[in-house]
Amino acid sequence: MTHDRDTALTALSAIERAEQRTTQAIFYGIASIFLILWGLLTAAGYTFGQFWPKHAATVWPLLTAVGFAVTMIQTRRNQGALTRRGKSLGWRIVCAQVALVGFGVLFLIILGPLSGRQINAFWPLAFSLGYVLAGIWVGRFFVLCGIAIAGLTIAGFWWSGPWFSLWMAVVDGGGLILGGLWLRGKGAEP
Repeated sequence: MTHDRDTALTALSAIERAEQRTTQAIFYGIASIFLILWGLLTAAGYTFGQFWPKHAATVWPLLTAVGFAVTMIQTRRNQGALTRRGKSLGWRIVCAQVALVGFGVLFLIILGPLSGRQINAFWPLAFSLGYVLAGIWVGRFFVLCGIAIAGLTIAGFWWSGPWFSLWMAVVDGGGLILGGLWLRGKGAEP
């Protein structure tokens, strides 16, 4: 009798581990889309800001709006895959991004006025915190990605000289793109 019970518990445990791995693979597959999207947008924004700094204040809000619109479309498109035990993760991801941006804007209002260089360092550091916090729940990749981008942002802030925006295009934009491509290899199609 205990043999059957032990066998059943082992089988249930294996099923639960398989479910967790499948959920993580699907989440990684979807997250890769978001990382690549935001990597391309941030690389474009920093590059534009390097060569046309007077227009950066106009371009960044446009890129951010495009990013949020595509994020919401992708979230809606992958709604079923972004469900864990009946709870939608998709809208939580969007809400977390909105909350992070909202708090970031409040901090900038309170701490401002800041230079363009300081603002260019602030946002990647704020989102790096978001990646680290997300990584605590969904996997160490996000923790490592957040720490790497934060560390390289700080290094560039102090040592990249007049090329900080291009540094950030490579570090922030490129880091997100590379992270998204890595996740795509680890993830599964939703």
